[in-house]
Amino acid sequence: MASIDLSHVERRARVRYEWARAKRALLGLVPVVLITATAARLGDRAVLVVLLGSVVFVWGVFLIWYGQEPRRAVLPAVAAGLLPLTFALCANLVEHGCAGTACFHLCVPACAIGGVVAGLTVAAVGHRRRHGLVFWLSASGIALLTGAMGCACVGYSGMVGMLVGYAAGLVPSGLLALFRRGQT
Repeated sequence: MASIDLSHVERRARVRYEWARAKRALLGLVPVVLITATAARLGDRAVLVVLLGSVVFVWGVFLIWYGQEPRRAVLPAVAAGLLPLTFALCANLVEHGCAGTACFHLCVPACAIGGVVAGLTVAAVGHRRRHGLVFWLSASGIALLTGAMGCACVGYSGMVGMLVGYAAGLVPSGLLALFRRGQT
């Protein structure tokens, strides 16, 4: 009877296990590819949108593959990032608004408002599920990059508007956490 090389069997099992996790992560982020393609088609800066979408895809695949809290951050973060992305793309289609004799562009306000809503969304999910700092950082990165695909319509000012709005959306949750710490 031949002896079994246990370390070889363990290595093969580990490789198969990791490959299955990687395939699941890749399949889980197929919607990000569709979102990126749609945003590139509707937006003005397709190269920047594809670059940002690629970063979201690669980072999201890594986070899902890694697992634990970062894995749980990806889906809510992409959903939250869709808000500023959609707001900005819709504002980009309208281009500007006029009230009487004054006209203004809608992209930056749409990005800022979308950022506030995205920040509130991530804060609500993170707070409700009592996630730690790793979740908050992972979710914030994915949400901001997803939203930036749409907020690239006016360049960096749109992305800065979304970032400021996002930070403002996180403030209530941060204050609540500080208040709770003071109570204990």
